[in-house]
Amino acid sequence: MSNKPKFQGKVLIIGGGIAGPALALFLKKAGITAVVYEAYTYKDGVGGGLGLAPNGVNVLHELGLAEKVIARGSLTLENVFYNAQGRLLARIKRGAQKYGQPAVSLLRPALYDIMTEAMKAEGIQVEYQKRLKTITQTASKVTAHFEDGTCAEGDLLIGADGIHSKTRQTVLPNSPKPAYVGIIGVGGVTPAAALPMMTEREKQSLTFTFGAQGFFGYGGAENGDVMWWSNLARDQELTREELADLSLTTIKRELLAIYQGYHEPIETLIQHTHSPIKQNISDIQSLPIWHQGRVLLIGDAAHAVSPNAGQGAAMALEDAMYLAKLLRDSTGDYAQVFAQFEKDRKPRVEKIVAEGRRLAGDKQVVTPFQEKIRELMVMIFMNLFGERGYEWVYKYKIAWE
Repeated sequence: MSNKPKFQGKVLIIGGGIAGPALALFLKKAGITAVVYEAYTYKDGVGGGLGLAPNGVNVLHELGLAEKVIARGSLTLENVFYNAQGRLLARIKRGAQKYGQPAVSLLRPALYDIMTEAMKAEGIQVEYQKRLKTITQTASKVTAHFEDGTCAEGDLLIGADGIHSKTRQTVLPNSPKPAYVGIIGVGGVTPAAALPMMTEREKQSLTFTFGAQGFFGYGGAENGDVMWWSNLARDQELTREELADLSLTTIKRELLAIYQGYHEPIETLIQHTHSPIKQNISDIQSLPIWHQGRVLLIGDAAHAVSPNAGQGAAMALEDAMYLAKLLRDSTGDYAQVFAQFEKDRKPRVEKIVAEGRRLAGDKQVVTPFQEKIRELMVMIFMNLFGERGYEWVYKYKIAWE
């Protein structure tokens, strides 16, 4: 195959989170020009932890970034399930050898750093503080208009601007809106020095604890630190003011009241945490269409998945790689590429979105009787089918060559 791409236009990428930079890097690899426009300043230190499943790390491997990601995070060799009193319910191996690359837990700022440095090394242009205002299209071009009065013109525009995508609102104004799944996410990071009791095996696991008052999870991060997250059932979303209130004292007090009596190191993780985050957990179960004219949505902008599925970042990376491959191999017909991308990706991601929503339902506050039933179900189904149940997600691979 010739190294010269058949599509040779300029691609505007709206959003500098995960999907946008990954797409820019794959387009560069394909010989296609792209510019990334990010609404905020550089995301230094912003964001909580995330888990990258093997299918996501395989994509990063194709960019030559897997080793750097592993170095900035912690291997996740197994998932472990406990009840609130610390009784082991199930243990599932994550199958590093089986899928080519391991699962990795790390902080979002670490992944942003790695991808930003990669873009710099490749000479990819990134424009910060470019908040999208609107989009106009002609028969031959698409133009992004920004709130600062500037604009950018290209041949295609890819909306990689997350669950609250301005791109989606602009080109598909009647599409379904993100739906709150009834869960508030609260998380943070606890330094290794506060956790001398935790073994290396514990830090190389994702631990999921199901109790009557709420769900709590934790796993290793960079340099032995531990990232943690909790899911709290709540009928109404937090207001903007409530989300902005990140008082460490208040968060610790509220969470210690909820998780009092849960097995260690949960109370220790809360007591010694820093960098707290709060978020309303939402998803988009299905959009009728992901593209309009010269504009296409990818990542959370097209198919936001609840964090409960543990696949949001991996789906964004898969999208980026597959779209770049289709553009590289196309005859120049972007409409055909967009249609093919949607046809091939939609069934997979919508199945994962549905799974994330189902898992959110498992984390509701329950009665003591319901708690015992849930524990029994976790013991039976995770031990019997857990590892096999993840195979269809993890074994998915996109062949670049």
